[in-house]
Amino acid sequence: MSFRVLYAPHPPQFTLDLTAEQFARCDARFADLRALRARGALGLAVQDSADLLGAHLILREGEGEWRGTPGVLDEGGAGGPPLPFREWSEAELERRLGMDLGQPRVREVDSARLGAELLSWPVGTVYIFLSDEGAPHPGLARRLNLASFFDRLEVEFLARGGFEGVAAVRACRLTGDGTHEVLRAHPHPVSWGKVPFPAP
Repeated sequence: MSFRVLYAPHPPQFTLDLTAEQFARCDARFADLRALRARGALGLAVQDSADLLGAHLILREGEGEWRGTPGVLDEGGAGGPPLPFREWSEAELERRLGMDLGQPRVREVDSARLGAELLSWPVGTVYIFLSDEGAPHPGLARRLNLASFFDRLEVEFLARGGFEGVAAVRACRLTGDGTHEVLRAHPHPVSWGKVPFPAP
């Protein structure tokens, strides 16, 4: 059974009917659909891709269908459900969204460099991890969508403060060939009670 992808830029102006191979040139992790399915990651990966591409997506295989709408994963936005991956570790986030697939380009940067680069990105997602006393690893506290005006303001606020109070930051965007570009930084591990925005 073959996969097909319906791709409609947001706001919708036209649609494209793509094969899985064609869509993988937009988001390279979909070149390994078998791995995404085996992990149960297709649904979240399609939604994440919708945000990164700024497009409405429908992935179909036989009777199966997975949809992605820009903004659904934004907290308090687009009527979406609560953030499904709150408190996940970086490794779990990477595995369950297939971020390790498609040969991503990962760079470790310092807080100043991270802030400067993020402010130049028109789109992308920024994951904020905080340390909790007694927890084995920092947990995901915020997912910020750079296409959202309010999320971008929050990223600017955090960047100007050098990401004070943040244990780890992971930022992702798609390059022209569908490869994931990832920036990672580990500014200031602290407890949940000392963060610069309200804890969940």
